[in-house]
Amino acid sequence: MKTIFITISRGSVIRNFFQTGVIKKVLDGGFRVIVLTPHYNEPEIFKDYQQENLILEPLIVPNNIKFKRLMYEIFTGIVFNATTRVRYKYSFCGKKPRTYLYLPRLILFASLGFIPGFKQFIRFIDAKINQQADHDYLFEKYKPDLVFITTAGDRTEAGLLKSARRFGVKKACMPKSWDNLSKNLFYSKADYMFVWGGFMKQQAIEFQDYKPDEIIITGAPQFDYYTRKENLLSREEFCRGLNLDPNKKIILYASNGISASGEAVYVSLIKKFIDERKLENVQVLIRPHLGWIGDEKKFDQIKGYEGFVVDNTHKQNLRFKDHWDISANHLKHLFNSFYHSDVCINIASTMTLDATACNRPAININFDVEKNLPMDKSVKRLYISDYFKAVIDFKVSQVVESEEEFLKALKEILEGEWEKPEKYQEFIEYFMHKTDGESAERIACNLIGLAKGEKICAR
Repeated sequence: MKTIFITISRGSVIRNFFQTGVIKKVLDGGFRVIVLTPHYNEPEIFKDYQQENLILEPLIVPNNIKFKRLMYEIFTGIVFNATTRVRYKYSFCGKKPRTYLYLPRLILFASLGFIPGFKQFIRFIDAKINQQADHDYLFEKYKPDLVFITTAGDRTEAGLLKSARRFGVKKACMPKSWDNLSKNLFYSKADYMFVWGGFMKQQAIEFQDYKPDEIIITGAPQFDYYTRKENLLSREEFCRGLNLDPNKKIILYASNGISASGEAVYVSLIKKFIDERKLENVQVLIRPHLGWIGDEKKFDQIKGYEGFVVDNTHKQNLRFKDHWDISANHLKHLFNSFYHSDVCINIASTMTLDATACNRPAININFDVEKNLPMDKSVKRLYISDYFKAVIDFKVSQVVESEEEFLKALKEILEGEWEKPEKYQEFIEYFMHKTDGESAERIACNLIGLAKGEKICAR
């Protein structure tokens, strides 16, 4: 029986590979799957997926990384681009950068990316001084045919690729999300990288030193759920559960999290439009960010507004690093939230892709209500990254840069004047490959093929 090692380190990754059926498809193909996870001693998490050939083993965090900070700086600076530049200069995810290091980082680290072969060299050096042999015993125990890491940029999971190289085992990886590839050079390179679509393929070549024939396009497995119409509720039932009016339009406001801590002002701005009768027959459903504990509190002032609902249906699971809700109800409710909404509003969020996958228009807010905000607090900094700039360039979502543009975009959509942009399908193909509900099937097919030594499965 052939064996595949698969890493599962976060709740969102359980969604991507267990809830979408990837793991089941591999198991049904007659494989043994060894899941390496920090939750190996919590089998109740995986009880819905348990089979004889599904085995949990520990994913061990290394505690002896040498030159850790220096390596981090090199591996970040070497892919210098718009994303790393903005993170060097401005606050992201609640962390303030040491701006006095900006020029030294440019001079000492960013310049290294222009040296031919340096990415290979620094990975080689890191592998020599940080062998990360914590999992070698599992290779001796199970003798895997393939190692597949699901958070390719993670230092711990990179250790599995290093072990696989020592034992001569085929290696595959997949970035956790579409926006990971330009943030730093991944610590170890696999034989193959699975990506959502053409955008990620392009970035894997540019930033991660992959060749075109080492990249497998699969689509985004979590978007498969948006094709399962049997999980939809009637509008009446959905609205009843949230105390919404089924006869009114629904604006879905998706929080960006801690990077936009003051974004409640945009919800208040919508209320102002309603109070001034510039918007009529509408209500607002606010979705706090699952990844940030207490994110719903920034909308406390909204809770008393009539027709404004802060959605507390999703339950953060604090045992996971990303606090993800892995319940089936979470996926079902998210799908219904998009389906029954008329528009999704967000600030430079992946929810723009979700909305597009659900055939819903999106509005991206790119202006500050408070004038003359420093760039470190302005939402405009969130649009400088290379990955969201690529989204904007397609002009599929409406990027609004003033209150007037915000109101105009809302009115056009809510009054039924919105039409699909010309590049809508091209946008889907570039960022998501396909929204046909078969991404999980493509991932499983290619994992099975790689483990068997067969040709890449293209569907």
